[in-house]
Amino acid sequence: MSCLYDYPQLYDVLFSDTCTTEIRFIESVLQKFCPQHRRTAMSVFEPACGTGRLLWRLAKRGYNVAGLDLNTKSVAYCNRRMLRHALTARSFCGDMTNFTLADLQRKQPFDAAYNLVSSFLHLTNDTQARQHLAAVAGVLKPDGIYILGLHLKPAGQAFCGSESWSMRHGTLSLHSKLRTLSCNSRKHVETVEFRIDVRTPKKRYSVIDRFPLRTYTAKQFYRLLKSANCFRIIETYTFDYDIEHPIKVNDTTEDTLFILRR
Repeated sequence: MSCLYDYPQLYDVLFSDTCTTEIRFIESVLQKFCPQHRRTAMSVFEPACGTGRLLWRLAKRGYNVAGLDLNTKSVAYCNRRMLRHALTARSFCGDMTNFTLADLQRKQPFDAAYNLVSSFLHLTNDTQARQHLAAVAGVLKPDGIYILGLHLKPAGQAFCGSESWSMRHGTLSLHSKLRTLSCNSRKHVETVEFRIDVRTPKKRYSVIDRFPLRTYTAKQFYRLLKSANCFRIIETYTFDYDIEHPIKVNDTTEDTLFILRR
């Protein structure tokens, strides 16, 4: 068994096709919900930043950015890329449930934060989730924005199923499959398997990782937010990243982007 996040180059390629759309959405959210966006260069933070695939793009566009991730290989990969592009921004190694501005080598709080790809679900109990929300709120300015994306489980659905996709970069070919292996409905935790089949002209191999993820129905997530008492929801969107078409979350909603205000 491997750790998916120990292969930052593969992860970067696997999620490369949505970067432009995600960056455009982040900027649209900042323009719409942060009045200071047009007056000054904004500071933006990404917890669970991984390879920094979005972080360095925002830095190139003039944002003052910082990231945090638990995986040392991903953090090192992110920071090497920052250096290659002559960027002074950095990501730091740390736990997304317990960090402060000092851990990010900052004195001033951030204007906004984002976490788009359900990394929040790695926090498998309410205590960890509340600690994360409190930590993010603690590094944001008053009225700061947190863009939080996660996969909601439709009410009554036992399993979240599976999804697969393929990506190519030069001679590197990747095929990935994410599938649910089991689900503990009492603890609201599922065990998932993430498999990447790798092909190059000279070799073939697979990276297989299994890990627990928290599941939330819409009602369960709303209860968590209320109990954390750090943020309020000001808008919701789907993973279509269409700023012009917000949605109303209901019991059948799945991939959701919550725009939270501190």
